Amino acid sequence: MLNERLSAAKKIASELHEAEDAIDETMIRIAQLAATLPTARRDINMSAIVGQEAMAKVANALAAAGEVRQLLTDAHIALTATQKQVGLGTRMFGAGVKPPEASLVEAGEDRGMAEIAHFPLAKAS
Repeated sequence: MLNERLSAAKKIASELHEAEDAIDETMIRIAQLAATLPTARRDINMSAIVGQEAMAKVANALAAAGEVRQLLTDAHIALTATQKQVGLGTRMFGAGVKPPEASLVEAGEDRGMAEIAHFPLAKAS
């Protein structure tokens, strides 16, 4: 039973990391597009009105991607709690680099973030 839970946790962690990487890549590409649009407009000496609707849509797309990223990080935190609920305790799945706040939990300090400060599913990018 423990092996099945560990296997499931590793699969979930792997897919979570892939999703996090994908949204980061999406945000990078949208941001590059957001920079290219006004640069191109300026380079060809067009009025600021030209392409404004498209630029606004791209800016909204970047904001929406940021919201998706936030939801994924929220899911990451929720999965950290879930792994404890299924008896896996604190384990690292993947190459983990913990955020600085994680050291507070490991050192036994509680600054109100103990529940969310340790991200055992964290992965280096």
